[in-house]
Amino acid sequence: MAESSHDASHTLVNASADGGLNEAPPPGPGTELRGRFRYELERRLGKGAFGSVFYARCLDHDPRRDDSPPARVAVKILRSARGPGLSMLKRELSAMLAIQNDRIPRIYDWALEGEYAFVVMQFYAAGSLRDVSPLQGPVEEQVVWRLLADLLTALDVAQRASILHLDIKPANVLLDGNDGFVLTDFGVSQASRIGRGLLPMSVGTPGYQAPEQRNEQFERYDLRTDLWGVGATAWALATGINLAERDQLLRTDETQSVYGLPPLSDYRIYCSPELESVVMSLLHLDPGGRPGSAAEVLARVAAIVSGSPFAAETLAATRRSTLPEPEIEAVIESLVDPLLVAICRQRGFRRFIVKFEDADELCHEGEQSYYAFLLLRGTVIVSKDEREVARVTGEGRFMGEVATLVGMHRTATMRACGPVYACVLNAAELERFVTCNPAMGLRVIRSFALRLSRGSGPRNDDAEDKFLAKADERAV
Repeated sequence: MAESSHDASHTLVNASADGGLNEAPPPGPGTELRGRFRYELERRLGKGAFGSVFYARCLDHDPRRDDSPPARVAVKILRSARGPGLSMLKRELSAMLAIQNDRIPRIYDWALEGEYAFVVMQFYAAGSLRDVSPLQGPVEEQVVWRLLADLLTALDVAQRASILHLDIKPANVLLDGNDGFVLTDFGVSQASRIGRGLLPMSVGTPGYQAPEQRNEQFERYDLRTDLWGVGATAWALATGINLAERDQLLRTDETQSVYGLPPLSDYRIYCSPELESVVMSLLHLDPGGRPGSAAEVLARVAAIVSGSPFAAETLAATRRSTLPEPEIEAVIESLVDPLLVAICRQRGFRRFIVKFEDADELCHEGEQSYYAFLLLRGTVIVSKDEREVARVTGEGRFMGEVATLVGMHRTATMRACGPVYACVLNAAELERFVTCNPAMGLRVIRSFALRLSRGSGPRNDDAEDKFLAKADERAV
């Protein structure tokens, strides 16, 4: 991960007078660090379990060089260059390099081997949301809207890289000095589909943890886990209440509640229905009740702030869980592919099966709808600019998966030709579906690769059908 030029020039240990080996003394003001550039620590900004963050001066700052760090930077440095802290620092560095965005601090330099392990990043003089919240109390709504937009922007970039933050809270939200917010501290970040046993303990901060984090249900972690952190942080900012000190406000499944926190309007003199609706949608105790991605919530926030219409609740979404059980069973019984049958019989999967009548639109060209479709039975007409370009028939065919995963606008309209049965999955559900069913994941990749390859040559639907049929046989 680190280039050789980033290796520290110091050794990991020092020789003591009696020939033994000692760890380097704790870093403090005046300590000089060396990566690609030299830095002098000036004052401590914060302290955590494994190390500290310092305000530092770049001794080699040169405004004439494009790669030169600014004169003033923040340095996260470990108390010990070994142990779990180093793994967390590496994880944070890897995540922040993979998801560079102006809503995430910029990384300038690092050293992971040597006397001190550290990362040099962008410094924000205004501090964190935790620093100012006790002083300002509840804020104006536009501030909460800006917080939502900025955190969701950062989270959208992270989710596209399949990274979960897992510790979104006021202390990890920095003020950018221009009324905006920046998400920092990816030290406990994980891949968005966490295998059982990879995490040794619950992560996150009490008061801001999603229910699945509090209960250490690692298998339930997905894109929606971080949405809870955004919702809880926005709730805290809107009410002026630090949830880390008011955990009695948190609700659990045992209370028969839908949401994990009381309605926002209960603790705010004035709260618009739109703001309450967005914030509370992120705070469902059941991850299945939350939106499927940061992109979906971000589009909704942008539409509300700009006064534009937003139609996330498409026909596909509103019809989920409405089919009678006998009809669902009949559809499953009609399937030929044993893999698809087994998947449809998985616990809880039937609620994703939706029926579209003749001429119903699954999605419309140009819209931002956040659902992918796995065709079970029937024919779907695909059109662009009101001109039919394809007909998709056959069980196990994916449609709209790319736009769903990356939050793109739809590039085509899809309409049912006669009765159509399909599984409708939002981004989190699609990611979980693909990773839990690798054979189906391969089909998605092959289907997408075929669409890309045929874009540069003549269209051949028969060839596509034959290719997919063979791919399905191999996958089964």
